[in-house]
Amino acid sequence: MQGRELLATLSTLRTGCAAAVLRHAARHPIKDPREPLLAELTEEGHRDAEAFGASLRGFDRVRLFHSPVKRCRQTAEGVAAGAIRAGLGVEMAGAQTELGVAYILDQIETGRMSGLHGEHFVRLWFTNQVPEQLILRAPAIARRKLAYLRTRLAEPAEGGRRLDLHISHDWNVLILRELLLGVRHEDAGWATFLDGVAFATEATALRAFYRERAAVVP
Repeated sequence: MQGRELLATLSTLRTGCAAAVLRHAARHPIKDPREPLLAELTEEGHRDAEAFGASLRGFDRVRLFHSPVKRCRQTAEGVAAGAIRAGLGVEMAGAQTELGVAYILDQIETGRMSGLHGEHFVRLWFTNQVPEQLILRAPAIARRKLAYLRTRLAEPAEGGRRLDLHISHDWNVLILRELLLGVRHEDAGWATFLDGVAFATEATALRAFYRERAAVVP
């Protein structure tokens, strides 16, 4: 099952509300890089999403937010089914623009460049070598996503300890992983399916976690 590392991280967060921004479950291959949002989950992806939800421990409730892209909604539905089976209270909070890729201003040209450069496209993007009229700068995107996360975590928690799962895309995980925790994909590998960055409120601080790394969010 994909997502074991994130589940292990979440299990270490003992107090307060927690959250994670994670990649969707396994999808079919993207046949056209200019149309990356059309690919849906594979059968394995559906199974892994439900198994991930069934493996959640240490929480009473889970809220599920997802990107407007269909494979992220499919993942949320699978995680919800598994979490219900595990006895958790489940709230399907629906699609959120901040979990999508609205920061891609020219989908066709960005897709073409991504297809041309492969994973190295992210390094070009993060070092400002991709025109801003195609895609917004990564630090600006990170600030918006953190503001969104803080707002959600600040919402009142009723009915026990709550976990918010924000199901998104690999690029969003890469942004948070590198800019908050210094984890580069060239060193740690790509963001795999159901992998992500966890967050927990600690006193007045927000802390981010990725496997063995942790950092206070500025």
